[in-house]
Amino acid sequence: MQNLEYAARVEEVKRRAHGRWTEILASLGVEERILKRRNLPCPLCGGTDRFQYTDKFGEGNYHCRHCGPGGGFKLLQAVKGIDFNTALQDVERCVGAVLPLLRTVSTEPSAERMKTLAKRIWDEARPVIAGDEVDRYLTGRGLGLASYPKVLRLHPALGFYEKDGAGKARKVAEYPAMLACIQGRDGHAVTLHRTYLEDGRKAAVREAKKVLSSGINSAAVRLFEPTDELAIAEGIETALAVHLATGKPVWAGLNAGNLEKLWLPDSVRRVCVYADNDADGHFDGQAFGFALARRLKREERRTGPREVQVFVPKEPGTDWADVWCAKLQNSRRAA
Repeated sequence: MQNLEYAARVEEVKRRAHGRWTEILASLGVEERILKRRNLPCPLCGGTDRFQYTDKFGEGNYHCRHCGPGGGFKLLQAVKGIDFNTALQDVERCVGAVLPLLRTVSTEPSAERMKTLAKRIWDEARPVIAGDEVDRYLTGRGLGLASYPKVLRLHPALGFYEKDGAGKARKVAEYPAMLACIQGRDGHAVTLHRTYLEDGRKAAVREAKKVLSSGINSAAVRLFEPTDELAIAEGIETALAVHLATGKPVWAGLNAGNLEKLWLPDSVRRVCVYADNDADGHFDGQAFGFALARRLKREERRTGPREVQVFVPKEPGTDWADVWCAKLQNSRRAA
């Protein structure tokens, strides 16, 4: 019975810590440089640059080329020189005390509540126009348009929330925000993507870009109506850069993992995937870009023949927004 209670306690702490490991580790004294997602000596086995913290799955994930992968607990134990039970107690204090085997009431908002919240936030926003905060932000990045897609809006003062030690979200500020409507395969809104802004730039906060709720599986920000051709990119800004560079209609999948799952209309006969170059990390951009291409080719028995191409920037660590900005800068220098 005691072992079952302890296991339940561990699982509950893991559940509460999910997606919060970077702030938890920082608050427990793990140096900021370790959490910067750069190659470093491994806290467990040394070396020079074999270790990288990624938090890839929201579990405080890291990878070492010598001793392999691990998560937040293992990293905390190595850095602080403590055993698992001590690490568990430390993390428990950060996320709130856990009573073993007691059924906790979920603090996650229901799907209906999230839909209502998304609609309220969207209705409070207004279309993007020249000179407003969204236009200033995008124009400052070389991505300004004469007119903006209807799936983008400006919220003049959107609350920015952070979780406290007990895991409860509290509003700490208000910022203008670029909202993007994320649509599922039926065309209905699934949720919203928010980019918090300040003085024409991303706000200087830990998570300036956030999806309002989870569950965007196969959904996308449909920036432009597809013809028989459709381009796919990861981020919204990257997608706008691809549109400006090529004139193609583009959808944004929002993260590398979602690219592989994207739903595309059967009417699209040519798909161009503009993947990020993540060669300085774990090659996620390339991997999921080619995974989408592979899936689309496998589906040809149902959809009919499709032309599918994958494009990747030459420079490691860059995306197509970086390529577009570099092209603009070169043009200005030449002029």
